[in-house]
Amino acid sequence: MDLPERFSKHLAATGLLDGFRSLAVACSGGGDSTALLLLTHGWAAGRGTPVVAVHVAHGLRGEAGLADARFCASLTARLGVPYAFLSVEVPAERRKGESVEAAARRLRYGALLTLAEDLGGAAVLTGHTRDDQAETVLLHLERRLGRTRGGIRPKRPDGVVRPLLPFSRAELRAWLEAEGVPWREDETNANEALARNRVRRRILPELEKRMPGAGARLARAGEALAARLDALDERLDRAMSEESVSLKGNWPRAFFDRLSREEAGRFFVRAASAAYAAAAAGAGRPPGRKQIQKVLDRLRRDPVFHETFAGMRLTATPRFVHLKKAP
Repeated sequence: MDLPERFSKHLAATGLLDGFRSLAVACSGGGDSTALLLLTHGWAAGRGTPVVAVHVAHGLRGEAGLADARFCASLTARLGVPYAFLSVEVPAERRKGESVEAAARRLRYGALLTLAEDLGGAAVLTGHTRDDQAETVLLHLERRLGRTRGGIRPKRPDGVVRPLLPFSRAELRAWLEAEGVPWREDETNANEALARNRVRRRILPELEKRMPGAGARLARAGEALAARLDALDERLDRAMSEESVSLKGNWPRAFFDRLSREEAGRFFVRAASAAYAAAAAGAGRPPGRKQIQKVLDRLRRDPVFHETFAGMRLTATPRFVHLKKAP
């Protein structure tokens, strides 16, 4: 079975794009996004589904970044696909304490989702592969975040869809080569000072040498953990709805009495992430497992306590629990 047919069967089996009237394909010019655009264009053409290719320029790579944009414009012109060029200024819009990579990701998704809304609720397709899934699992394990983050989701509630997760980076590039389609290579991918590049270039290849198939197994583990966390979130969402509790940090202490320890821990992780998304000063990474366990122990044991939590201040009284900006 060739790659386009496998891609089509994957979409039919999962229903990832069901209900979307148009598709916005993120196109960086790299091998993964180039393959995604071609596969999506071929799939959508037979269904009359409009496709727009979207390139987001981050203002970080000078002439190389402009060359990527020109490549994407040329590729989409050959395909006859509408092309949207979006620009974000990462250096200017980066938040205090935020890494360049995190800022670029936040702004890129923000731009893509805004365009999708302008298009009437289009799906945003990104070129994450099975290799990205395996790398993400390793990164989360390295940062001790695996149980709090899971793997890459095939579909997010906001309409971001990752149709390439079952496919490897190597097979996508082999297909492009067979089709005679070039792609761009981002020179920053060789910078092993960045954690993901180190995992991609050294750690995962070494694992594959020692244990062939390790990447595929890691990807499956990421999918399983993500599914488990999604089920946990569903239970937590029901409890929050029934108790009229939001993620904003002022919660009745009695709310935690109805939660399992796992649910309570997940609640605090989500609350910290929501605070960061709202640009809470000092908030950064999600809390680690030890930090979560300490808070849960104190919540069960101590009527009153204060803890530094995810760069913020967690305060518990006999009646309420508060999560606020650190003084």
